[in-house]
Formats: sequence, structure tokens, C-alpha cells
Amino acid sequence: RSCDGGKCAYSVSYTEGSSIRGHLVYDSFWFGTELGNRAVRASFGCQTYESGLFYSQVADGITGMSQGQGYGPCLFDYLRDQTRAPNVFSICLSEEVGALVLGGTVPPDLKAEWVPYSGSSSYVVDLVDIRVSGASIGEPSSVYRSTIIDSGTTFMYLPPGPYRKVRDQWRN
Repeated sequence: RSCDGGKCAYSVSYTEGSSIRGHLVYDSFWFGTELGNRAVRASFGCQTYESGLFYSQVADGITGMSQGQGYGPCLFDYLRDQTRAPNVFSICLSEEVGALVLGGTVPPDLKAEWVPYSGSSSYVVDLVDIRVSGASIGEPSSVYRSTIIDSGTTFMYLPPGPYRKVRDQWRN
């Protein structure tokens, strides 16, 4: 990120080869809360260039949640600062529905395991197993090393052994 004459530019390159660049703009984002709707003023990127999958994919954009300071504050940072929301978020994905909860609480009867933030610029979890249609692919958890959660991609990068087993499950 760099600023010149009041206009701030950004440029980001991603692991799979895509890149974006543009300039930052400000607007109001509306969030639903238990008390009604709430506006939060935040910056976001207005892309002027995209390459790779950003150019060819069907998605309309991404919302970065990185804790890395190189990109400046993310939408969640603005939400926490302006509403005093708790510094927690959750992502729940299933085959039928998903939810992204920012600064909220998880119902006490929901059996959720919290993964603490490790302090890096990525969200790291311990991957124990991969299951396809309920069946384990049979690899020990030690082969996965550090696993990051990246809500901005549809890619899964795996070591060669687990990759082949997942690939073969999809082919069959």
C-alpha cells in the first residue's frame, strides 16, 4: 500500500498466481445486529487491474481478513473499532449452508471448538483428517504440517500423498 496526493494505491499477489491492484475508497457497510442495523465506515479496494483467476472467476470479489499489517486495516478491524464488537469471528461451511459471524457470539448449546489466533498474518489450524463422503482418506495428521484457512480462495493445496487420494475420490 502506498499513498500519494491523498490517493492510496494497493497491489496484492496471491499464491496461485493471480494479482490485483487499484486504489482505496471509503463507504458505509451495514451490519445486522441483535439491536438492528448498524453502519460502519471503512475503506476497501476499488480494483483497476486483475489477472489470473480474479479475471476469469465468477465471484464478485473477496473480503480480506488478514491480521498482517502490510495491507492496513480490514473490514473486521473497522467493525471492532466502531462498534466495540468482540475480537472473534467464525466461519461455518457445510454442503448446504454457510455463515460468517463477525464479532458475535456462538450460542452456548453449539459445540464449537475455538482455534486461538497464533499471531501470524494467517489463520492456522491443526488439520487432523480429510474426509470425502464421510470416509477418511487415511493419511496421518503429521503429513499436513501447518494448515491455513483462507476464505478468499477456493483452492486447497495438499502434500502429494493426500492430494492423490482426494483427487482419486473425486474421479471415482
